Order: sequence, then C-alpha cells, then structure tokens
Amino acid sequence: MLDIRKLKYFYYSQNSLNTFSKCPLKFKLKYMEDIAWRNDSPLDLEFYNSIKTGLDFHLICERYFSNIPIGIECCSEEVIKWTEALKRKMLINKNYLYFPEYEIKMVKDHIRLQAKYDLIIIKPDGGIEIWDWKTENRKLTQVEMEKRVQTIVYMYVIMERAKDIFGIDVKAEDIKMTFWQPHYEHQELTVCYSRDIHMKNEEYIEKLIRNIKDYNFEEDFNKELYSKQCKFCEFNYFCNNEKVNFNIIEESDSC
Repeated sequence: MLDIRKLKYFYYSQNSLNTFSKCPLKFKLKYMEDIAWRNDSPLDLEFYNSIKTGLDFHLICERYFSNIPIGIECCSEEVIKWTEALKRKMLINKNYLYFPEYEIKMVKDHIRLQAKYDLIIIKPDGGIEIWDWKTENRKLTQVEMEKRVQTIVYMYVIMERAKDIFGIDVKAEDIKMTFWQPHYEHQELTVCYSRDIHMKNEEYIEKLIRNIKDYNFEEDFNKELYSKQCKFCEFNYFCNNEKVNFNIIEESDSC
C-alpha cells in the first residue's frame, strides 16, 4: 500500500479532505489502496448515468466560457435544457476574464492543496467570482454550502494565490462563491468571504491535514464513530454488504 501522505507530489483536494472527515477508512480505501467500488445494480447504473450527464454539462460550460463551439447537438435533452438556462443566466461580458475548469495548486508550510474550479471570473474592479455547477436533483441549502469543505478549500486557495496567478491585490471581501443547480434555474446560493473567515479556514485546513498525517489506520479507526455515513457511501457494499442510498451521495471532483 502506498502511503500518499508521505509523498511530496500529493496535494489534498476538497474531496480527499471531505472523505477523511466523513470516514478515515474510506480515505484509506480510495486514496491509499486505490480501490474503486461499483455494483451493476439498476440503482448503481442510474447513479453513474447521472454522473455522466453532469460531466457532459460541465464540458458544455467549459466550452461556452472559452468562447468555442459548444457541440450541443449530441447531448441529451436534459443537458440541452440546462445549457439554455445557463445562457439565459450568464451572458458573456467582454469586460470580464473567464477561467473555466481552472486548477490551482498551493503549498504553505505543511498545507498542500489543489482546487479545480468550474469557473473563475475576474472583474475589472478586481472582484473574483467562483462559480460551481451542481447537477444533482436534491435541492441544496445556503447553510449546507457555507459549511462544505469544498467552499472552505476553494475560497481559501484562491485568496492565497490570486496575486501570484492573476496579478491582483485582492481582499477577502472581494471574493464570493456561487453554487448553481440547473434543476433549480432561478435559485443560486452565494457565499461571501472575509479576512476572519479566511483565518478560520486556514486553521481548519491545517488541523485537518495534521490529523490525516498523524492518523494510524490500524489503531485509531473506530467504525462506530462513522457508521451513520455508511448508507451514503459507495463502499457500503464492501464494508457491510448493504445497499447504498444513491440519492444522497454527493457529487465529487476527480481528485
């Protein structure tokens, strides 16, 4: 087994940090043992078809904000519908800079992070908007998105690297992150930022990474502490021989 925690080229993503928080064993299986668990039940196939639809939409968004032909002709009716909603919502502004599917990496002391953004918008006044597309059916809430590890990591990383990458002296208050679900075209969830939140995020991330690095998977893991997560986890077949609640499994990035 490869202990990725000791590798200098390994960067923690929002997904790997979130996975460890929910269940260290899942982190070990997914990132250290490189196990991908999948069952070919009807519910399982429906779930992965839903993921494919989401990936197709993300590709369309990337092309749209890159100002190249989007190639929508071969897409499903659902993706076409979502794309039309996107165009109504976000007209291209020639004064803005658009960075779709943009990855940023950072190192600060023992913090090594990577974040892949669906879309970054740089405005003429130096404001930064992060947009994230959520294609699951379940309607998300403001409170939920403010607390997500993804929100914490994405806003922290861009605040730390904005000057180096984009050449702007950005203040935390100039950054905001918006989540949009095409299933709910007229709703968007926007999280604002501040210097105080940034410092709290750094403390949270630093502590979490230290916990991961120091964690002993043989001695420290207590299954009972994480059992509530099992029914939402694709490894529930592996660990408990039980079905998964596919309706509640979160979308994840590829890292």
